[in-house]
Amino acid sequence: MENESLKTNYVLQLKDFMRNKVQGRWILIVLSIGDIAPAFDRIGNPQSIEGAKGPSIPAASVPPATALGSRSNPPVAQPVYQPPPAAANQYNPPPAAAPSNYMTPDKPAASTYNRAPVMRQDPHVRLSDIQSLNPYAGGRWTIKARVTTRAPIKNWTNARGSGKLFSIDLLDAKGGEIRATFFNDGVDKFYEMLRPGGVFYFAGGKVKMANRRFSSVDNDYEVTFDPHSEISPASEDGQISHMQYAFKKIADIENVAADSNVDVIGIVRDVGQVNEITSKAGKQLFKRDISLIDDSNAEIKCTMWNERAQEDCSSWLNQVLAIKGCRVSEYNGRSIGTVMSSSFTVNPAIPEAGHLVTWFSNGGSTTQAKSLSSGGGGFGGGSFGTFAERAVISDIKSKQLGFGQKPDYITVKGTVNFIKHDTGVYYQACPKCQKKVVADVAQNYTCEKCQTSYSTCENRYILSVVMLDHTGSTWTTCFNDQGKVVMNGRTADEIGELRDTNPTLFESTFKEALFKQYICRLRVKAENVQEELRVKAGVVNLEPVDFVQESKDLLQAIAQYN
Repeated sequence: MENESLKTNYVLQLKDFMRNKVQGRWILIVLSIGDIAPAFDRIGNPQSIEGAKGPSIPAASVPPATALGSRSNPPVAQPVYQPPPAAANQYNPPPAAAPSNYMTPDKPAASTYNRAPVMRQDPHVRLSDIQSLNPYAGGRWTIKARVTTRAPIKNWTNARGSGKLFSIDLLDAKGGEIRATFFNDGVDKFYEMLRPGGVFYFAGGKVKMANRRFSSVDNDYEVTFDPHSEISPASEDGQISHMQYAFKKIADIENVAADSNVDVIGIVRDVGQVNEITSKAGKQLFKRDISLIDDSNAEIKCTMWNERAQEDCSSWLNQVLAIKGCRVSEYNGRSIGTVMSSSFTVNPAIPEAGHLVTWFSNGGSTTQAKSLSSGGGGFGGGSFGTFAERAVISDIKSKQLGFGQKPDYITVKGTVNFIKHDTGVYYQACPKCQKKVVADVAQNYTCEKCQTSYSTCENRYILSVVMLDHTGSTWTTCFNDQGKVVMNGRTADEIGELRDTNPTLFESTFKEALFKQYICRLRVKAENVQEELRVKAGVVNLEPVDFVQESKDLLQAIAQYN
C-alpha cells in the first residue's frame, strides 16, 4: 500500500488468509499475497458475502465502450471474462461436494477457542509462522517449533484457589519465538513430553497479549495451551536452530532500561558461594552471584536463583557462558538476574564464543575491566568481585563510605581479632520466617509476624566481630550463615547448648575462631542511632582465604603494576 502497488480493481493472488467473525461480520485477514496484476475494469458484479443470497455470484456483462469525442464507434463484441486455468502454484478450493470442516467455521467447534479457518497456498501444508500469530487472527493454526527452554513446574495459591503451571519457549524455522504456558491438567499431560530440544507440531492454543514483565521472549504475544490442544512430535529436518540469541555487549547494558530482557555472552571471572536469604514473604531463597566479562572491557554481576544457584558452577570459571533471557536490574549500578525461563549454555558452539576465547587468550584475561555492578564501593551484592577491586578497611573512614542514599559494598581481606560473646551471640528465631520470637510463661515461642506459637525455636547467629587488616580495624555483624563460617561450622544451637552445659568448652570454641583470615564482602551504611549517625558494616559473604589462589592473584597484580 505504501508504494501504491495495489489499487482498486487490481487482481491479486491470496497466499495466506484467514476468515474471522468479528461483531457479527465476516472479516478477511490477509497474511500474505502473491502476484498482483493491473486491471482497469471491474470484473463481474461483486457482492458482499453478507448480502449474497445464492451460492454463486452471477456474472454481469460489461457495458459497451463509451463514445470518444464526436465520432461514433461501431459496436464491438465484448469478450466475457473467463477465469484463467488453474496453475500448479494457485490455491484451488476443494469441490463443492467434498465436505471439509476446515472451510466451514459456522459449525461450532468442540474447543472454546475461536476456530477461524487458516488457508494456505499449498493445501497439503497448513503451517503458520510464529510471527503471524495474534489474538485477532482466530484460533485455527498449526506451528512447527522447537522447545528451546522449559521452566520448572511452579505451584501457586491465591484467593481463588491453587494450581500449577509451567512455560516453554518455542522457536520456528523462520526465527520466530513465542512463550507458551500450560496450567493444571495441561501440566500433567504435556510436561514430560515437551523436553527441551524437541521439535513438535502445536495446534489448538489461545493467543493473547504477553506480560513482558514475566517473559524474556521478544514477542508481544504469548500462547496458552489446554489439555485439549493438539501437540505431537515432528520430524527433525535441521531447519530449526536449537537456540537463537540476540547478544548485547556488557558495556552496552549500562544504557539498557531496567527490567528489560537481554541475552549475554561472556567469560566467567568469578563464581560466588550459595547464599540462603529470606524474602519479604518469609520464603527461603537461594542465590549465587557470578561475574561476566567480555571484549567490551566491561564486567557485570549475574544473580542466579534457587535451583540454578544450587548447581555446581565451579567448572564455569574462565569458561564462556551464554545466557538466554536474563533481566536487567539497576540495583547497585547495573546487574543482570535470571528468571524461570533463563537458559545457560557453557562453551556454546557459536562464532561469538570462539571470538571471546581468542580475545581472552590474547590479553583479555589481564584486562582491567569496568564494573557495571558497583554501587559506589565496588562490586555489589554477595559476590567478592575481582582482585583488582579489593579495598582495605581504612577506606571505610577515609572515603566516607555508607553516607550515600544506598549502601556501599567493599571486599576486604581481614583477620578475626575479637568476637563478643558475653551477650548477644544469637537470637531465638521463628522456624518459618526466621524473625525473632517471644517466649511466654508456658515455654512456648510466639512469632508476631506469622501469628503462630511454637513449642521450639531456632537459634540464629548475630555475632559482633572485630575485623582488622594492615590499615585498621572495624566492628562487623555476622548473621547466621556467615556466623557458622566464623565459628568453624558450629551452629548457634550447638553454641547455646555449650553455654548452658560446658562453659569451658564454650570459651575455647570462641578462642579457636580467632586470628583466621577471610575474604569478606561488607555492606557499609550509616544509620541513625540515638540521633547520631553511626557507620555499620555487615558481613554479606565471607570465605576462608585460598592462599594458592591469593598468591596467583598477587603475582598477576605485581606483573600488571610493572
